[in-house]
Amino acid sequence: MRRIDLFATLAFGLFTVLLAIDQIKADDAWDATNFALDVFEKAMLALAVVATAYIALETRGMKRERIDLLNDLSRVRSESDRWRSAARVHVEGLGRAISEQFKLWKLSDGEADIAMLMLKGLTQKEIAHLRGSEDGTVRQQAAAVYRKSGLSNRSELGAFFLEDLLSPNPGAATQTSQKLELVRTLGRDQDSR
Repeated sequence: MRRIDLFATLAFGLFTVLLAIDQIKADDAWDATNFALDVFEKAMLALAVVATAYIALETRGMKRERIDLLNDLSRVRSESDRWRSAARVHVEGLGRAISEQFKLWKLSDGEADIAMLMLKGLTQKEIAHLRGSEDGTVRQQAAAVYRKSGLSNRSELGAFFLEDLLSPNPGAATQTSQKLELVRTLGRDQDSR
């Protein structure tokens, strides 16, 4: 039985009991108007009592759920902080390596900023909004990044930096790099035709 059905049954039961007690205690003669008013009064009283109990239970459930969510959030934050702390040296090294590659590609500061934001997964529209610039400016700088790097798109840009990091084993990283280079070469050959 659902909780709401249970409370509706309780409300009806309480209403019936209150009405029966009131009728037993009544000394005056039966009057339809007074009876209707008594029924209404008892129904409102029963509804108020049961609604209050229902709301109290729901509130307690929401408080429990909120506590569980806060505990989960705290756990996730703790795990995230632990991961960041453990990976800090590697992440900082990767950041330096990415910056060095941007310098080798001779990206301007603006182009390097655009490239980094694209690597973080932001869209060109989001980058424009974040930097307070026009969409067209971001598009032009992204095109310059692709031209200077010799890469075709955002996927290739991300793969350039991440493909070896995400391989399951070191030998597979080299094979994956070779396969990706072959795919890129084939793609460029078809584009030039």
